[in-house]
Amino acid sequence: MVASQHNRKKAPEAVLFGQALRRFRTERGWSQERLAEAAGITLNYVGNLERGEQGPSLHIIVRLARALGIDVTTLLAEFSYEAIRRLRL
Repeated sequence: MVASQHNRKKAPEAVLFGQALRRFRTERGWSQERLAEAAGITLNYVGNLERGEQGPSLHIIVRLARALGIDVTTLLAEFSYEAIRRLRL
């Protein structure tokens, strides 16, 4: 990993999404590898998403929700109005 990536500040919305994604994955007893396969994305990308190092596109959110067997709104439920107001963007 490049040194600048270690120092890069994580976007708060990416961290919040990553926490939710990890929770849904672990509730199913799935490994990151299983989620990556089910969603058709790489294992590295799943790890980056869960750590909040990257934020997903709408396309990826839809793929993850489908893989997890949940609605997009369920996957994004942590993004309530109050939670969004508290984010430091």
